[in-house]
Amino acid sequence: MNLAFSFLFFIILSCFGSNEAKCHKNTVAFRNSLSQSHSVLKVHCWSKDDDLGDHFLNFEGPTYNFSFHDSVFTGTSFTCNLYKGAYQRTIVAYLGAAIYRCGALYTWVARDDAIYLSKNGKPETLEYQWIKS
Repeated sequence: MNLAFSFLFFIILSCFGSNEAKCHKNTVAFRNSLSQSHSVLKVHCWSKDDDLGDHFLNFEGPTYNFSFHDSVFTGTSFTCNLYKGAYQRTIVAYLGAAIYRCGALYTWVARDDAIYLSKNGKPETLEYQWIKS
């Protein structure tokens, strides 16, 4: 029984390992569209394994993004704190699904009224309201 389980585990692991090489990484991106305030957007993201540190985005400046493969066995999740002046919000920027994702693009857009999300280039949807600190 243990030999059969070990063999099955090896086959599953081999399949996921070979698919990862063919699978494009998922990307989470942040854009500062604070058009009224022109505030600097501070972004701090982390997962259970990585702290990505503080990143500061100017209005209409370059985006901040990071890429990764989903973890099949432990799940993938990134949480981020966003700050604009006296306002902040903690968001779940990415949460892995039951199926292995390849090449997903989650673009978070900080606007003066709220925080929006576009998945894979689709129209943005309002996801979070700002909270006064």
